Amino acid sequence: MLRGIDSAASGMIALQRKQDALTNNLANAETPGFKQDASPLRSFPEVLLEQIRGREKGVQARLGTLSMGVYNQESLPLFLQGVLTETNMPFDVAINDQGITPVQVDGRTVKPAAFFAVQTEEGTMRLTRNGRFSVNENGELVTATGDFVLGQNGNRITGLDPLLKDVSISSNGDIVAFPNDPQRTRTIGSIGMVIVENPNQLNKRDNGQYELEGPGMAMITGNLPAGLQLHHKMLEQSNVDMSQTITEMMANIRLYEANQKVLQAYDKTLEQLNTIGRV
Repeated sequence: MLRGIDSAASGMIALQRKQDALTNNLANAETPGFKQDASPLRSFPEVLLEQIRGREKGVQARLGTLSMGVYNQESLPLFLQGVLTETNMPFDVAINDQGITPVQVDGRTVKPAAFFAVQTEEGTMRLTRNGRFSVNENGELVTATGDFVLGQNGNRITGLDPLLKDVSISSNGDIVAFPNDPQRTRTIGSIGMVIVENPNQLNKRDNGQYELEGPGMAMITGNLPAGLQLHHKMLEQSNVDMSQTITEMMANIRLYEANQKVLQAYDKTLEQLNTIGRV
């Protein structure tokens, strides 16, 4: 009977973690560049049941297998392309990497993903898909959270005027001031990009940023590879499907309630067993 309690309790814990991931997805449905998290449920390793008496006689009689419940080990970001929307803001940039060719990693087909390279105040290099950029008071290109956007040379992009509006960003990431004025036009820098062959290696951090496990990240220099383009004055929206997420949340709640009722049934049964034999 206690096995049933363990199974129901493990189901409630796993469903609670999945609900947290779905809630976070829904809360960031309007966050540019946000990638939704998937929370797969896995069963505990199965235990082989054998007939004890048969084993004592030298004959192993298999009765079958038993699993003690489910668990939610991790949340996996889904790096599907989000919809691009026009903003007309001078430093907004969107990534479109749908055309990047999938690669083979450990015998599996994996779709690489492209990211902007940024640097935090602590000097840590991070990756992000949120291209909502602006210029701070020091003339540096920064993200919406104040992190520094890195150029193809690995350094911060500087020399920008916070009041500059006449600017263009090419599909390769080149930032050009006064593109329509031949006498004043100049290239300020190029936005640094990184392609991660296996995005499943990324560790999710705050503010929709990621860090890469294993070997260091190589910045793309020169022209961007085929299948990758940047779109000026546009933003990539999150890839969260709100209607699907709400449906999954409702189904998750029903499953949680079902496990709750199982626990209540076991609790009543144990209560009745404890009253047997009382005077």
